[in-house]
Amino acid sequence: MNRSRQPKPISQLLKKSSSLYDLPLFTKLDSLLQSFLKQHNIKGCRVGNLKNGSLLIEIPNANWMMRLQFMRNDLLSHLRQASPGLLKINIKVNPHLSVNKKNIRTTKTRKKIRASKMPTDVAESFLALAEEADPELKKALQSLAEYSKKG
Repeated sequence: MNRSRQPKPISQLLKKSSSLYDLPLFTKLDSLLQSFLKQHNIKGCRVGNLKNGSLLIEIPNANWMMRLQFMRNDLLSHLRQASPGLLKINIKVNPHLSVNKKNIRTTKTRKKIRASKMPTDVAESFLALAEEADPELKKALQSLAEYSKKG
């Protein structure tokens, strides 16, 4: 079998798609994207790929996609500050972005509030009630009364 094309050296392929491996450009585009989106209160988007002058922006859901579609030209001119060769913007929904945000969400630790010391007359009332109560309630009331003495 004859090949019509010869394999290309890897260095030639890397030169052709050098924008894929330009990390400073990626970070600059991402910071410009985040600043633009912050102005419009859009969260969870990121730069996905840059290839042949086409920038892929990944978003967590389709709601943001519609908003970005309307702002596409403004966003393109904003991002051309970092990459003048940028020709177009593609927007793609990546549902994994919203899943990651849910997992990362920090939960506020609730402060445990310890009950303040109970007055002695209330503790005595619990003990008086415990004398005439069934065994389970008697045990609970006595425990409450003892707790007031510990505090």
